Amino acid sequence: MLLLTAKGLRSLAGGLQAWENPEYLFRWRGFLYLLGIPPGAASVREFSRLIALRGMDRALRELRGHFFMVVKEKQTHKYTCFTDNNGGFTAFQSKTAAATSFLEMVSYHGLTSSSLDRDSVLEFVNFGNVFANKTLVEGISRIDRNQIIRFGPNGKSVHSKNLAPIDAGNGEFHYLPFFEKMAASIKDYRLSVDLTGGVDSRLIAVLLDYFGVPFETTVSGMDGMEDVEIAKEVAAAMGTTLHVTRPAIDNLEDSIPEVFRVSDGLNDVFKHYRSYQHNQNRVKRGIELALSGIGGEFLKDELWLQDFPFYTSKTARLDRMFHMFMLPIPCKNDYFTAEYVSANQKLQNGTLHALTRFALDTNTKTYDNIYYHYEFPVIGGGFITAANRVLPSYAPMVEPDFVQFGFHLKRRERFFNTFHRKTISKVNPRIAKIRTSEGGISVSSDKWEVGKDIQKYVWDKGTRLMKVIERRLFHGSYTRQPADHPEFSTRIRESRLAREAVELLKEEKILHAKVQLQDIHDAHLSHFLSLSLFMEFLHSTKEQRHGT
Repeated sequence: MLLLTAKGLRSLAGGLQAWENPEYLFRWRGFLYLLGIPPGAASVREFSRLIALRGMDRALRELRGHFFMVVKEKQTHKYTCFTDNNGGFTAFQSKTAAATSFLEMVSYHGLTSSSLDRDSVLEFVNFGNVFANKTLVEGISRIDRNQIIRFGPNGKSVHSKNLAPIDAGNGEFHYLPFFEKMAASIKDYRLSVDLTGGVDSRLIAVLLDYFGVPFETTVSGMDGMEDVEIAKEVAAAMGTTLHVTRPAIDNLEDSIPEVFRVSDGLNDVFKHYRSYQHNQNRVKRGIELALSGIGGEFLKDELWLQDFPFYTSKTARLDRMFHMFMLPIPCKNDYFTAEYVSANQKLQNGTLHALTRFALDTNTKTYDNIYYHYEFPVIGGGFITAANRVLPSYAPMVEPDFVQFGFHLKRRERFFNTFHRKTISKVNPRIAKIRTSEGGISVSSDKWEVGKDIQKYVWDKGTRLMKVIERRLFHGSYTRQPADHPEFSTRIRESRLAREAVELLKEEKILHAKVQLQDIHDAHLSHFLSLSLFMEFLHSTKEQRHGT
């Protein structure tokens, strides 16, 4: 990993890329490119030319991908660092340092359990994430996509990139030329495209195919699962190779320490377990870049489901969105010691209050704004960053201009997957007619197909809403169709890790002494296990410092 202070780079490891000219030394981690130019050094060379023409702060807005970059000014020995402009790559800062790894930053500062942020711990065990650029400890935060950090003789300073907000402009963006230039940049890479039964991954695949870029397709899940079977059908129709990663749990407990490292201690380790296997298989096949459809949610009505079909209301129903999708099953107060109970009681109202600052003039704009600024950098960024620790990975539809384009689409363009229908039907009408995992509808603009799909679409939305409501009322589990191994949850609950986690969190005075493993709901168990792994990490770094 990479760690930077005013004295320079303090920690280097494999995977760090570099390029230099007489004025600057550039180092970066992750996947980086400029549209139309090959990724990596070629794009950084052009970036250095843009710096000379426009200055650093304006030039960096042209960079694409998911990355963290450090730029050293050779003459002054000053350092500038920043993440990508879309929030896909997660990096961290303290008062004196910046790093690509939360765990490395914790170790560097020698933090112990006394540094835990109680409110963040409660966020983590409820949601499986910590939002608003916070982390599990005080004094370390995520670097925001809109921040530039500089180190010089006077220490560290933080500046703004002045990126345009999501509602800026009118959404004018020519997405086909964007994909054409992107395709030109990556055409010589060995590419692997996520392909499920959904519409977002299909959109990526057909556009790359349209611009003549060769690639394999891949899906993770069990045979017979809808996403897998539809992916097989689409791949066969496109004439591409489909690789299926069937989740394995044989070495679950032995694999968890490595998955914990890759997910960097700030995510639900067990949510990353399947994707880690998936990306490892890509590496074994010699894949050089993985592409996903993350971000496609800004082109359809997925983020608005709680208000279906009333998408032009002036009132955002934040409480409905929160209780249906963000936290349908909150942690019971009975889980916790007295110190944590009071904060847990305040968590829901506190989070809802925090979300009000993202309110815009309509309900759907507000939901988009919340997802983009509050949820995506943590959830989407967590998965993208973890993937980039295994192999270069990219989700092109989360680039700011693409998101702004989706944000400004007319509501009817996002209803009924209309944007996907128009685009996929235009570039590959045959693939558009293949059913999707969204109620079996197609994404075809053919009048006959549209007529058949309308009823299926409404039924699918209604069914999903009912299942979400049932989960909220009866505290059951809900996924559209589980992609994990069917015994995954049972194996977690029966593991030695689970038993030891409960005891450790009791010792740390987080869980109440009377709580038993069977008392913890499935929705929360993996969160508590992930937290216990972080506590073990804190203990191990303390022992290393004391030589024990």
